[in-house]
Amino acid sequence: MIKKLMLVCGVIICLVFAVACKSEAELAEENVTATGTMETVEITMIVETAETVEITMIVETTETTETTDSAETENIALDTSLFITTELLMPSKSTEVLSPFVINGFTFTEENFPRIDGSTATIPLIEAVTSLLLGKPRWTIETLVSKTSSAYHSLSSEHADILFVYDVGDETRRSINADEIFETVPIGRDALVFLVNRDNPLDNLTTEQVQKIFTGEYTNWSELSGSDEIIRAYQRDDGSGSQALMDKLVMPGLEMADPASIPVISGMGGLVEAVADYSGAPSGIGYNVYFYVTEMRGNDYIKILSIDGVMPSYDTILSGEYPHISEFYSIIRKSEPDDSPARILHEWIQSEEGQNLIASENYVALRANFDAETPNMHGKFSPYPPGEEPMYFNGVDLFSLVAREDYGQLYFYKGTQYWGLNPNYDFGQTVLYGLCTIDGKIVTEPIYTVPLILTDSMGNCAYICFRSDKEPIIETIIRTDAYNDQIHSVHNRYPVVVFAIDGSWVLEFDGAALYNSEWGPSNGAKNNDTLAVMINGKWGAVNMLGELVIDFVKNSSDEIYEQSNRSSNQHTVTGNRYIQYIDGLEIAFLYNKEDKLIATDIRGRESGMATDYFVTFERMENADASSGMTVYTYTLDGELIASLSSTQELPIGYATLRGSYVWIDYQDTSYVCDRELNILCILLNEQNSFNWSYMNYDLGLNVFFWTDKENHLHRTYLMDGTRLVSWFDPEL
Repeated sequence: MIKKLMLVCGVIICLVFAVACKSEAELAEENVTATGTMETVEITMIVETAETVEITMIVETTETTETTDSAETENIALDTSLFITTELLMPSKSTEVLSPFVINGFTFTEENFPRIDGSTATIPLIEAVTSLLLGKPRWTIETLVSKTSSAYHSLSSEHADILFVYDVGDETRRSINADEIFETVPIGRDALVFLVNRDNPLDNLTTEQVQKIFTGEYTNWSELSGSDEIIRAYQRDDGSGSQALMDKLVMPGLEMADPASIPVISGMGGLVEAVADYSGAPSGIGYNVYFYVTEMRGNDYIKILSIDGVMPSYDTILSGEYPHISEFYSIIRKSEPDDSPARILHEWIQSEEGQNLIASENYVALRANFDAETPNMHGKFSPYPPGEEPMYFNGVDLFSLVAREDYGQLYFYKGTQYWGLNPNYDFGQTVLYGLCTIDGKIVTEPIYTVPLILTDSMGNCAYICFRSDKEPIIETIIRTDAYNDQIHSVHNRYPVVVFAIDGSWVLEFDGAALYNSEWGPSNGAKNNDTLAVMINGKWGAVNMLGELVIDFVKNSSDEIYEQSNRSSNQHTVTGNRYIQYIDGLEIAFLYNKEDKLIATDIRGRESGMATDYFVTFERMENADASSGMTVYTYTLDGELIASLSSTQELPIGYATLRGSYVWIDYQDTSYVCDRELNILCILLNEQNSFNWSYMNYDLGLNVFFWTDKENHLHRTYLMDGTRLVSWFDPEL
């Protein structure tokens, strides 16, 4: 009896405390009544303020009684047709039967075919050789290379049997004793070429001028009779084939400028895109190999410079007239037996047939005979399987989003990922995204990073994302804490683009800060009726319609967002809603931004908000720690829409919002649900070392991504499994 009375009193105390915590409520009178039996007690609290609020709760006091949810959960039998796996998404393999190419009576098979590794730029050659010798269509060949430096190590450690590869730095060669254990034969030529933005007025540099740019002696294009623009000279990472060529051909005995002043970029594609410079300023310069730039990663926003008055081409590279040429190689271990498949291939690629094959792929072969018969290839190199070639929206600037009324809803697609696009970013591994329409037509190339959706209290949505080509602005904010001490905080404000979901308006700013959250790459977005944005060091605000609502006269984002006095047990759902959690109670209260009580029976912890609803989840009593959750969806007025509890068939480990959908996760399985918690599809994240494929759907963009490493493709899908865009990424 005493324990039951204590429970009743405890609940009453908690409810009184809940009202006392309201930040602006002036309590004129408090009345609490409790009626009922000792098994159930009805507790009513009447709070008289400007408006009278009556809170009523039925509490079951019997010790063995378990709390039941207001919405019953049925035992779910999962519909297997909803499963989406990498196997289902994979394009159908060709069943066409082709004849393998026989070399001196030797036939290559899947079982005896040597393991080929190499450089990014030799991917088409490896694919062509594999297709020809195995008699398989080109687009069915899965080519995975570990890139130049790693390929040498791979051959040394017997994880590969033969390399088609570019030169590597002397340090790598010495570390694996390459000259002693490798048999190296040149099979083709390439050149180190220099790239600038297409708007750069210069068309030629001398080798000496290139050297002075990359040692840091020249810092402005005007010193070279160019525009008055700071030179952004990009260099490659140590161990890359391009950097080895730069050190050997252009900079022997010279020190490259400190990477702190010259950005280091790890991927070949990243360098091409960095030089394209999405902001339109013709300030970048970089270097790459000729074949990669002309055959694998073409870009209309760059141009190749002539050096010492010679433009690189097939003929000038073959003749040696272009000054910075090098060779690429076939390499095997010297210990390979005479009849091993690796040695047979190594010797054949040097033959007239092998050289003609190299030339047919638009490489500069050393000894091609164009009058001789070329091996019958099963197709030409294409980065895309049939039917997956990119489609483009007519009349757009692919490197800058321009506002238009005819896009329809825009979606982010995954484009490229690599380290070190901009050394000033602290994103770690950079993933770049482009924009496309709902029918998969590309509006921009992959030029943005960390995209998010913002939603205001009226349901208006906008995208925000970072520009991947600009440096951050450093901002110092001084605050006063509860002890009247000053706290200095330093923030990198990254340039952002804010635009309508349908692209009808586009705004660019020097930085942005989200409500109740310091803005940064790793921070989750809070939804706001206004967004604090910065131009030239001054802060203003825009809304989700792209309208300026506060002029650019503030000195910090703190002056845009008034500091909150809410207690630590309050949690923001969106810019105009917050939930108050009370210790000891299983429910929470929902308020609007004027601190008006909206609902009193919100269950679980909030984990995300969509345009017109939010999601909570709570652990079921006596449930398994990893899978015993109940998920709830509520309207913004606090009305329960649906609930879904974990079962043996549907274990629930976590739930959150991803764009407009509820994502329920358990280990490697994600269930995509609508607001009524109907399961729309089930995604299996099959990430294993054998097929090198994995799905990624950690952004709330109403899409999911499948990275297919063997085919060097990122594929982006709508939530029903419809493919939007496939994007070739040789850096994978």
